Amino acid sequence: MNTSGAEGYPSGGAMRRWTRFVLRARSSTSAGELLSDAYTVVLTLAVTVAMVAALARSQGLLRAGAPPELDTAWITVLLAVAVLGVATGLLARTGPVSLGGAQTAWWLPLPGERGSLLRPSLVAPTVASATTGAATGLLLVLALDPAVTAGHGVAAALAGLGLGAALALGLVPLEAAGRRRVAGTAGDLLLALVPVAALGLALAPPAPLTVSGAWWPAAAAAGLAVLAAVAALRSLPRVHDSELRERGAATVELRGASLTMDTRALGRALDTQPRRGRRRGSARFSAVPGLVRTLGPGVVVAVADARLLLRAPRRLVQLGCGAALALLAPFVPSLPALLSALLVVAGAWVAALTTAQGARDAEAVPAVDALLPVAQRTVRTWRLAVPVLAMLGWTVPVFAVLGSTHDDVAGWLALGLLAAPVWAGGAVRSAYRPQADFSGPLIITPMGVFPPGMATIANTGPDVVLLGAIPLLVAVLVGAVTPVLLGLQVALTALAVVLAVRPARRKEDP
Repeated sequence: MNTSGAEGYPSGGAMRRWTRFVLRARSSTSAGELLSDAYTVVLTLAVTVAMVAALARSQGLLRAGAPPELDTAWITVLLAVAVLGVATGLLARTGPVSLGGAQTAWWLPLPGERGSLLRPSLVAPTVASATTGAATGLLLVLALDPAVTAGHGVAAALAGLGLGAALALGLVPLEAAGRRRVAGTAGDLLLALVPVAALGLALAPPAPLTVSGAWWPAAAAAGLAVLAAVAALRSLPRVHDSELRERGAATVELRGASLTMDTRALGRALDTQPRRGRRRGSARFSAVPGLVRTLGPGVVVAVADARLLLRAPRRLVQLGCGAALALLAPFVPSLPALLSALLVVAGAWVAALTTAQGARDAEAVPAVDALLPVAQRTVRTWRLAVPVLAMLGWTVPVFAVLGSTHDDVAGWLALGLLAAPVWAGGAVRSAYRPQADFSGPLIITPMGVFPPGMATIANTGPDVVLLGAIPLLVAVLVGAVTPVLLGLQVALTALAVVLAVRPARRKEDP
């Protein structure tokens, strides 16, 4: 059997067959365990799709009974655009072509033919992207029309499937040409479009959407997927080894973070946006020495955090997405009051998380905080400065709109400004929460592997947010801001700040 590729080099298929032979010889996993894992994955996907489909159908029924000027179908379309942006950014950071650590160590030094070697690595991301696209297309058409026919549903699913496959395969030529940054920027722009489009739809509501039975979107998506597949297969041999190693490391870290449900590790795994080799310029910090003499050395922490926030446009996009999520409440008055309040809290939490990147980096590398000649409580207080200022700026437009819907802009704006340190404190407290201890017995569940006490660790941060959001929840439910709620908010905000800056007590070794 001929296993040689071009110029006498071994083919990628032969290298893969030899690897599978070695793995089978040394593997201890039984067929029953593999079937059990496959059953768990399929069952989880089926339950998730069924739940989301039920929610989409209920949204469609709610839309059918709402007045024409409250057509929520456009919000569903914006959610689909957000899914497209998230998928594009995720694929740009973790794929679509990647190799694990063992694969890069075994295969890349060999003088083998790269096309057939890397071709199977496209299957998993392409199938995942196509499946996500098909589910998104089907759920979108269900939200637009809960009584949609089977033909319309199949057409929408096929259109989403082709678009998802084309998205995954179309990134390969960009990666081979060293322009993967374009894909990440495109994903960020799609996410940035969501809050802008939501504001435009709120100011000038367009005509209601209807479901069309045309099959041309599915045909166009299929043709696009075929063209992307041809371009991807031709570009595979040109993908650089460093890209394969970087993407493989990010994928492994992402998989581990998903299994352990560690959101900080998940953020670090996704924060792999490629950076240009040349410098974009240096920031001017001429005013920092004067601030240090006036306010103390801790001010450099706030300056560094502010610079980190401003240098990452996608974090500013996340602030806008949090505002769009919070403003669903006034833009869709048909939502229940409790759901509206939870949307405001969720939007504030999403926005606050993006402002605490400096604290998360300091938790990952404790030497960053230890280098400063100040107490740990002082460092955490300065870590709180940028999130508080950012959330104060975020609060003004969001709570001004909320106040205008309740005819009390001053009261709602005062409540929002008093609550802004709560969201910031929760984000900083969450960034500094203790690491999970995986050295002891673990609890294995279908959702991942957890150590004992994981729930307490995961709730560190959100507990402060939920406690500090009580006045806001009450105000949304009763539809008014009272002096009692403002006084309660002051007390809860002070408690949130104290909990955020207080260092965690370390367990002493026995």
